[in-house]
Amino acid sequence: MVRTMWRFCTLALALGCGSSSNAKPTTPVTESAPAEHESTPVAHAQPASPGTAPAGGNRCDSAPVADLTIDGMLDDWRDHRVLAAAGNAADGAVELRCVWDGTGLALALDIKDDRLVRVKGGREDYVSISLAAGGRPVAIEIYPGNSLMKPRHVKPAKILSADSLQPKGFSIELAIPASAIPDFSPSTPALQLRAVFHDSDAATSGNAKPIEIARAIELGERKDLLDDFLATVRLQKSDVKLDTLVDLDPDRPGKERLVAGGTVIGVLTDQFAFVTLPAQSAADVKKIELLPLAGKAQVISAIVRQTGNGGSRDLLMLWTVWSGQLSPLVNIEVRKELGGNVLESTWKFEKGKKGAELVVEPKPAIGFTAQTYNEVPAGDADPILVPWDEAKVGTIYTLKGKEIERRDLPGKKAKNKKR
Repeated sequence: MVRTMWRFCTLALALGCGSSSNAKPTTPVTESAPAEHESTPVAHAQPASPGTAPAGGNRCDSAPVADLTIDGMLDDWRDHRVLAAAGNAADGAVELRCVWDGTGLALALDIKDDRLVRVKGGREDYVSISLAAGGRPVAIEIYPGNSLMKPRHVKPAKILSADSLQPKGFSIELAIPASAIPDFSPSTPALQLRAVFHDSDAATSGNAKPIEIARAIELGERKDLLDDFLATVRLQKSDVKLDTLVDLDPDRPGKERLVAGGTVIGVLTDQFAFVTLPAQSAADVKKIELLPLAGKAQVISAIVRQTGNGGSRDLLMLWTVWSGQLSPLVNIEVRKELGGNVLESTWKFEKGKKGAELVVEPKPAIGFTAQTYNEVPAGDADPILVPWDEAKVGTIYTLKGKEIERRDLPGKKAKNKKR
């Protein structure tokens, strides 16, 4: 009897808050960037009581973005560490700080430069920032203000921005809601950040190389969720064979994170769900892949080999995902072997009238005949197709909503009856 074990787990996110104080920002002239494809705002867990939550590695500090005053000043960033830095004070330098609260990101850039250049029709100092969640990035350009020219900010309307002159350069603050980042979803594990200071002094002196910070920013609670998932299913990171973002759930916007390794398949969103495959070891999981059976969303498939009583069978197992949970669709026997005798089926996808169809057909038998094959058809899966069946020569599977529908490919005997 094939049994699929089901488990489900949720994870609460802890958020902290920073401090803020009065500042004198410059007032930017804002220009709208080209319209971005926006994802649905991310659902988040109930935050913990306020408190500083500094991060490590490539993580932003955890604190409510709303507690920051986006005025271009750095006074409310004193308790937040520098995540990345580039350049040097003599020729130009950039320091980056950031805060993430589960629904949005705040950035602070401290740019060291001995002279801020803003001119009409010539080379100017400015900072370009791009942020991506695996797709097209959101793009921002900040031309800071000085005594001669007002600030100019090119950005999507949802993003808050401000800049301010500093004794040795200028500073920038940004508040970027997750919904402003194309392809962002509750499963997004990291954001690709690129911040570039274009120094006009360096360009005119012949040193045209801009000062750049480029790195992946881990979204803290997403990494914690992965770690918790791996601990729950007793896997090491080295055991993971598949880790990808893909559209699996018709019931949720955006992509889900599919993680598979050992004998486990997991789906991570703002929580995780997983199935344990009916396999004795990881070596018996022959393949895990995505199949185009659900329109825009994909179906998860696994080939699992089971052995016993001197023989073996391979199961093609399919799942869909609804509301963040794995839902089994069908188990199909596609190979049986006993004493060197083999029955095996092929499967392929074809375009049907109402969408993709999975077509399963028997291959010629090796050793087995209608007279020597005496096994009782499987009760826990669709039984292996036999090539001597005159009533049908295959089965077509289609997905309708959450259910699999089957249709026989008629054989000679069935066709003759119709006549």
